[in-house]
Amino acid sequence: MVEKYSVSYDDENKIERITKELISFGKKISKTDFFKRLIRDIQSTEEKTRELASAILCDFLEFDIADFEFKNLKFGIEIIIEQLKTEKNINAEQKLTEGLFEFILHEKMSTDQKTELLEKLTEISSYVVWSYLGDELQENSEELNSEKLQKYYIENIPKWKEKDEQIYEKEKIDQYYKKVK
Repeated sequence: MVEKYSVSYDDENKIERITKELISFGKKISKTDFFKRLIRDIQSTEEKTRELASAILCDFLEFDIADFEFKNLKFGIEIIIEQLKTEKNINAEQKLTEGLFEFILHEKMSTDQKTELLEKLTEISSYVVWSYLGDELQENSEELNSEKLQKYYIENIPKWKEKDEQIYEKEKIDQYYKKVK
């Protein structure tokens, strides 16, 4: 097995996996430019680039935003939400969603900003988004105090349960949903 590295190019909307021998280092870019590049690459027409960029972005949102201000991240979060509305690659979709919820856990937003973001996510028809959003609403519905989110949660429990039953064992799902209600 040959070790490979993910490389994002300056002038191309593309990420490739290359061997160490093909790597040459230019100037180091800032974290802000790196974030902008990842946002650019999640919108690539190349599926593999979107998938790799989404995985890197997920890690970035989890581990590298402590010194970022919310306003510097907001434009990227909006683009991630738009990308989730059309993303057909399940791996990219899962990593983008996971990254969004890692961002939420950093508590860079006020409760009102968090509520607004979660309300936007209710408009995305995606099992991956439903899964993360359902967990978030179950844990924090009182704090969020949003009729839209409460209504979304109540209306979608049967849909989530049905989808979960298709994926997992029915007995485990029944036990889980008894606790939820």
